[in-house]
Amino acid sequence: MLTVTLCISLVCGAILCFFGFRLFRFAMSLAGFVLGAGIGYFIYSLAGSYLPAADSGVWIMVFMGVGGILMGILSYRIYKAALFYTTMLLTAFVVLKTFLLTMGSGVGVTAFLMTLIGNTKIGGVADSITEVSIGNSGGTVGTAVAGALAKIPGSTQNEKFWIVVGIALAAGAIIGGVVCLLQKPAIIVITAAWGGLLITQSVFSLIQSLNAFDTSAQTIVKSFAVGNGRPALSALVAAAFVALGIIAQFKTAKKS
Repeated sequence: MLTVTLCISLVCGAILCFFGFRLFRFAMSLAGFVLGAGIGYFIYSLAGSYLPAADSGVWIMVFMGVGGILMGILSYRIYKAALFYTTMLLTAFVVLKTFLLTMGSGVGVTAFLMTLIGNTKIGGVADSITEVSIGNSGGTVGTAVAGALAKIPGSTQNEKFWIVVGIALAAGAIIGGVVCLLQKPAIIVITAAWGGLLITQSVFSLIQSLNAFDTSAQTIVKSFAVGNGRPALSALVAAAFVALGIIAQFKTAKKS
């Protein structure tokens, strides 16, 4: 189940990265699907412990599937408006991810947000995300998040949460507005960025899952929330895919 999810993510990433402008409306529906799946996944991470058979991995697929389909349909119908909100949320994600790569040992964005709001249980099972190890450094998600929080202004954890989320969303709104004004070049860059990030996350997660085809909710949540343990390498690979996608799209856009 995890492998199927990652393969779908990889295919969506490739289409967005290399054909985002030529297939703009379809690309917006794909971006909406990925965005909706992410929202569904985050909702599951908050509600998973209250569901029956929480560790089976079925519910997480239901939440991600329903969220993805609904947002995909919406984004296809209002694809011009979808350009703004998908760009805004992608930018907010990149801002948070960059902050965590440099200040938080590469911990996943979802794990960071779940820790901030005080919900770190994995689908109702005993261990929590804060206790999961990150890479080969010997650190855990909890220590990584604590290190990142220490660098954010604010006297309480709630204040820190709204400060970091507010900055990310404000940056996203600015970039979203610029993309809507510039149109063609901005569409190429933003779809290549969406695709490059998806390809990288999918490839690294697939490599990690090759030796253990575990379909439990615990494994899926860890894979998507914690990070791949190689933040520097994954950032370089993502940048390479984004650059290739931009070059390929500008070349094909000239021919069309």
